[in-house]
Order: sequence, then structure tokens, then C-alpha cells
Amino acid sequence: MNDKLDDRAKRNLVMFIISYFINNLASGIMYDTYVNYMQEIARPIATSFWAFYGYATFISAAILLLVPKIGYKKILFLCGISTATAFFVAVYSNFYVLFYIATLLALTGVQLHYIILAPYVSAYTEKLSDNGIKWYTRTYYIGYVGYFLATYLGGFFVVKMFSLSAGMSYRTAREETKYIADMTGNTYDCYLAGNRQVLMIIGIITLLSIIPILRIKELKEDYIKINDNEEKLTFGEKIKYGTKLLLNRDARIYILYWALISFAMGLFTAYYTVFLNRNLHIDKVTSSLMISISYIAIVIFMLFTPFAVKKLGRVGTIGFTVLTSVPFMIIIGMGGRFGHLTIPVVGVALFIRAGLANLSGPAESSVSMSIVSKNLRPVYTALINFLAGIISIVSGFFTGNWLFIKQSGYEYAYYIAAIIYTIAGIVIMVGLRKYNRRNDEDDIRQET
Repeated sequence: MNDKLDDRAKRNLVMFIISYFINNLASGIMYDTYVNYMQEIARPIATSFWAFYGYATFISAAILLLVPKIGYKKILFLCGISTATAFFVAVYSNFYVLFYIATLLALTGVQLHYIILAPYVSAYTEKLSDNGIKWYTRTYYIGYVGYFLATYLGGFFVVKMFSLSAGMSYRTAREETKYIADMTGNTYDCYLAGNRQVLMIIGIITLLSIIPILRIKELKEDYIKINDNEEKLTFGEKIKYGTKLLLNRDARIYILYWALISFAMGLFTAYYTVFLNRNLHIDKVTSSLMISISYIAIVIFMLFTPFAVKKLGRVGTIGFTVLTSVPFMIIIGMGGRFGHLTIPVVGVALFIRAGLANLSGPAESSVSMSIVSKNLRPVYTALINFLAGIISIVSGFFTGNWLFIKQSGYEYAYYIAAIIYTIAGIVIMVGLRKYNRRNDEDDIRQET
């Protein structure tokens, strides 16, 4: 019987990982090709992109609250449909307002798939004898392989489609993308057409995520605790109990940490290629390659997550990687000062920063789920993302209305983010040090 439970749990985890890989293909295009496309046809969306991320986080958090009622499978199905539809709308629509809707739909799809990862993986790994950190790590690094492929191939195919539409060589088209702001006439139209063709292709691919989702065999016990002998609580008692649990000291500290990280991320993560292309004048293919290589760093560094957790503990791993990524963020911001060495220096800094900052991803998921009980994990995850959504909207308004009014703001964003990352690293290392277990099987439960 236990073998059957293990087989079903592993199958469901594998199916989720496949769908997550496809979702990350869409996400890689979203934060590269899509943002650059919006920079041309709807600039207010591009400069305040993180605000849309915040709105999408609100929606995702609200939808996540439905897990105890409808389970994970139906929500994952919604993710694929929402994201694919958004890409099609962006390609075929001529109405400005629909670009706002498409952006919100796409970000909701990819973000919802991301935030459901922690409670979903936790729900099935606790049924297995396997180390939970390993399943988190597998999910994350396979997802980042999707990011890598989408980011690099997205940039490559945009230039390829551009060259075919404009009737010029690939090399010439690539050089043209160093100064997109100077493009005019037919050349500019062909560049936009190249972007639309790539968005159309990724929309079709995103629909394929429905296949593994349909193969998930979900039972009610996977997403809600079933105990017939448990005393039934009134709705008011559940609210009181949940509030007491969710607003304990440890929960607040983790939320503060995640809010700081969310604000800082909003200053630069959605604008990598904009900064590289428009501030450092690196061509589209090379800038996309640099970003995609940084995703390889994430995959490589995450292979060492179990080792880091064993040596430093979960919280120690989070704090260490966040703080050590700060110097490389400063180097990226200073990229224009390295002259002919700009590409290698910035490329190495991007590589190491991405690897360090994301090595702790599985540990973050594990710690956040250790703070609350199984029944409240979806609610707690929703709360974290709801509050992070508020911060993301503030971050997006800050960039759209102040920081990015001048192109130099894309450089200053890295310096501001470095300061905030430093604060966040100190907050979690000091505030949650009691969760710094080296064995993730020893889940710590805060008394309520």
C-alpha cells in the first residue's frame, strides 16, 4: 500500500515538474521578449512591469485560497490556459487596453504556477521517505533550465525572424538591435514582427503544459487534512486560530524578509535585457545569451543546495547567499565603466549573482512551510504573496513614475537593490535563526 502511495506521489511530482518546466519557458519569454516588446508598443507597461507582477500576485494569492476547496490540479490547469491566452492577445490585439489585460493574465499564470510550488511539493514529499529538499531542488533547477532555453532562444529567434522579415543577413540584424531606439520605418516594423512571431510560438508551447497536468492523480487528502475524529471548529474559531498562527512572530519576520526581497527584485529582475541593451548597448542576441547563461548558474548552484543546507543550515544558507550576491549586483550596475571588458565582467557578475541569490530557493520554500501546519500552508503562502504583491506594486510605481523616467535609473536600480538585499539578509539570519536545522526532515512547528 505504501509503495502505491509512493508511486502516486512521485508521479504527481514528476508531472508537476514537467508542467513547471513549460511554465518557465513562458516565464523566460515573458521577462525578456515580452518586456522588450512592450517597451516599444506600450512603454508604461514595461517601465512599471513589476506593478503588474504585484497585481498578478494578488490574484494568484486569492486563487491559491481555493486549494482546500478544489485542489491543486484545476488551478494548475488555469495557469497554462491563462498564460497562453495572454500571448495570443498580445500578438493579435490592436487595442491598447488589451495589452494591460494580456500582461496581467500572463503574469498571473506564471506567478500562480510558481507560488503553488511550495505547498504542492510539500504535500507530496511528506508522503515519501525521500529528502524533501532534493525534490524542491529538482523542481527549481529543471524550471531554470526552461528559463535558460527560453531566454536565449527567444533572443536568437527574435533576431532571426527580424532578419527574414527585413530581408537582411542575421549578422546585420543582430547589429541593428544594439540601438533599437534609432530604428525607423520598415526596419522597425520588421523588428516588432519578429517579436510577435516568437510570442505566438511560445503561446502554442505553453498550451502543452495542460498534458502533464491532466495526468496528475489527485486525491482530496493531498490538499486538505482529513480526520473524521477531529473536533469541528466553527468558522469564527477557524479565523481566530488561523489569525493567531499566521501572525505569530516567525511568520511576520519571514513576511518582512520576503517583502524586502520582492521590492528589491522589482527594481531590476524584469529589466535585465532592457539595461543590457539600452544602457550598455549590447546587441539583442548577446544580451539574451548573457541572461540565459545566468540561468545555467542557477541550475548549477542549486545542485549544491543540499550540501549548503547540511553545512550552514537552512536559514544560514539563505542569509549567506543573499548577502554574498550583493557585491555582484553593484558590479552589474557599474557595467558601463568597464569599457571593452563590459561584456565579460557583467556576464560573470550576472552569472555569480544569479547562482548565489537562487541557491537558497529550496531552503526558502522549506523554511516557509516549516512555520505553519499542513492545513494552513496554502493560506500562509497566499498571505506571503498577497503582502509581497503590495510591495511589488509599490516597486513598480516607483520605477514607472520616478526611477525609470531617465534611462540612467536602470543603473541606479542595482545600487538601491543591493542595500535592500543586505537588510533582508540580516533580517532572516537574526530573526529566524532557530529554524537553522541542517536536516530538513526536522520540521519546526511554532506553537500557537
